[in-house]
Amino acid sequence: MADRQVEQDAAFPNSKSEAYLYGAHSAAVPAGWSCGRHLHHRMFELNLVLEGTQLADIGGIPYRQEEGDLLLVPPMRLHSYRSEASLRYFVLHVQLDDPAFLQRLGDSGLLLVDRGHPLNRKLVAAVKTLHERMAQKASRIRLYRALYEALDLLEGELDRLLPAPGEPDESRSLPVRIAREIETLVAGHGDEDREKEENWFETIARRLGYSRRHCYRTFMDAYRMSPRDYLFVLRQQEAMHLLLSGGDSLERIARRIGYDNVQSFIRQFSKWTGTTPGQFRKMRRDELVYLTRLEVR
Repeated sequence: MADRQVEQDAAFPNSKSEAYLYGAHSAAVPAGWSCGRHLHHRMFELNLVLEGTQLADIGGIPYRQEEGDLLLVPPMRLHSYRSEASLRYFVLHVQLDDPAFLQRLGDSGLLLVDRGHPLNRKLVAAVKTLHERMAQKASRIRLYRALYEALDLLEGELDRLLPAPGEPDESRSLPVRIAREIETLVAGHGDEDREKEENWFETIARRLGYSRRHCYRTFMDAYRMSPRDYLFVLRQQEAMHLLLSGGDSLERIARRIGYDNVQSFIRQFSKWTGTTPGQFRKMRRDELVYLTRLEVR
């Protein structure tokens, strides 16, 4: 009997998806607690108040977050928190290999999903399920199923708020490319020639094939901060990680993030944090669990 030829109805592309959960924790904090200004360069944050009231600042805009209110903080958005009374919260950072989703989340303006928001009931329930499964040390499949259920709810809301995503254009892709170049500069692992350049942004613009002015304006429009501000935020956060995660000398850390003179690094670090690197190193590591480690791929 002759083989019958198979007629293929459709061919679908191979697909791979990765999600990384970072710095997930719940905590009870006293009145006067604060979480300093920081950002997550490739992750977005889910921040849920379980009890009490949290005062947040996202991109310079204040928010009052009551019990049951959820904050969504997109990548590249400076934010900080504080409390005037005791507070319990749950926070989770999610890294996805889906730049279109992350871009739409930033474009949507969907930040505070309070109890009056139509999305609140279902999305908060999904986030609480994530919290419970982490506390129960559930299997990875059950944990990530809960995560993707929350992401599915979010994507549905983004579909409602924004038109369907089209082909990426320069105004969307160029800021991301500039940010990656700055991240590479900070994560240069001792590439002193690059880190010593006075005209580092001019060099980045030239490498990308655009003028410095155009790159500066495009970056500002996308992220509401200057490239130099982003460089300094990354240096600050990377210095914090290096101080708490290993035994490198201050001289080595200073060179690692782009300072030739250790005294210049100490002065700048004190301006950033209000404490010297040596004093900062004595802090408990879990006090900075919210910071995202700088990765360059």
